[in-house]
Amino acid sequence: MGLKVFIVEDQFIEANDLKLILESAGHSVCGIAKSVDAALDLLATVRPDIVLLDIFLKGTKTGIDLAPVLAEAKIPFIYISANSDPATLDAAKTTRPDGFLVKPFKKQDILVALDIAIYRYQYATEQAHLQVHEAQAAGRRKPKEFSDIIGSSDKLLQALELVSQVAPLDTTVLILGETGVGKEGIAKAIHQISRRKHKPLIKVNCAAIPPGLIESELFGHEKGAFSGASERRIGKFEQAQGGSIFLDEIGEMPLETQTKLLRVIQEKELERIGGRSTIKLDIRIIAATNRNLYKEVGAGKFRIDLYYRINVFSITLPPLRERVEDIPELADYFLKKHARLSQNLPKKIEPAALVKLQKYAWPGNIRELENVIERQIILTPASVISGFDLPEGQSGFDSNFPMKPDNQKHLILSALAQSNGKVSGKGGAAELLNMPAPTLVSKMKRLGISWRFVSG
Repeated sequence: MGLKVFIVEDQFIEANDLKLILESAGHSVCGIAKSVDAALDLLATVRPDIVLLDIFLKGTKTGIDLAPVLAEAKIPFIYISANSDPATLDAAKTTRPDGFLVKPFKKQDILVALDIAIYRYQYATEQAHLQVHEAQAAGRRKPKEFSDIIGSSDKLLQALELVSQVAPLDTTVLILGETGVGKEGIAKAIHQISRRKHKPLIKVNCAAIPPGLIESELFGHEKGAFSGASERRIGKFEQAQGGSIFLDEIGEMPLETQTKLLRVIQEKELERIGGRSTIKLDIRIIAATNRNLYKEVGAGKFRIDLYYRINVFSITLPPLRERVEDIPELADYFLKKHARLSQNLPKKIEPAALVKLQKYAWPGNIRELENVIERQIILTPASVISGFDLPEGQSGFDSNFPMKPDNQKHLILSALAQSNGKVSGKGGAAELLNMPAPTLVSKMKRLGISWRFVSG
């Protein structure tokens, strides 16, 4: 069914070309305006399904000035502009558009952008209801279905709550976070509690596949399609039929492949390389990246239409330095895991060594923590690990990754608990935290940690 489209464009030829493209595709144009003021006058009399909005218009106001009005009226909109420099993209991003087209564009670009925008808009209200606010964090408990995910910090539980909400749907999910925070684990959780759980979850590491092979890896090829293609190959998308495909490190995908991926996502079908038949797809797409894709778009390294197509529902995983309260549980898990793998009895970690783990900034996140613990298991013949060999310059409250007050408070309380409430002297919390006792007392006062609370 066609859409009612409103065009805000100050160039007559471009506005007319847009009108012809839209009408030839079965859509209708309910108005054309050259300025923000003219657009406001027309919008008082018509209610479009979507607006194509140029940024630079006649008069002093820009499309970015009109965007809040459209948002307030709950009318989706797509920016169209010849100017895609980072500053313009940053200003446009703050208005939360449903798409962005860079001039010059082709007919198919317009139609794909419309489809993406409407797709995103259909989930916008639902997503707003599902967003979890910091104020709702208190009293959360991790659902049983996430028993394989270690930790119970507020920020982790916020992410898991979003997983619970989006998993039953077929919405495309983009998982964001630094390297090593556990994005693959979240992708598995989404799949495992979805209606597709009895079908495959196929993982693709986009950064690990050579550019010349990625299309064959994703979409497959027919025998003889190119030199060396001695037999038919079924691609990852076909392997995921009925299930989910996890595109890890999607920000590393070459631009040419991004174009073909967009078509596959949009059309829900593919052709193998060298093939003549179209294969229909029934899959759910989960993507992940440690990059800022919006900045990649501004730098010309990532297609903006693909960005909007995969960023329908995003989940951000916190770095380990923002969930230090999970470190003891993670450490215990890795101790038992690697003891089991090496057929040794599980080891324990001395309280002072555990505090040291909590003070470290963990630039490599959970993956680095596991590597450190595995190494120390090998190096420690005794049943108790008394210390860890950690890089210098990445620990303490004044590191390159400064801890938030909540994390400082947790770390101090943990040290006080392990020292039986002793602040100074041998084995005291100050010694465990490697700071002067007066400094610790000052921090305790600033963070509201009272002696009665600690000793009780």
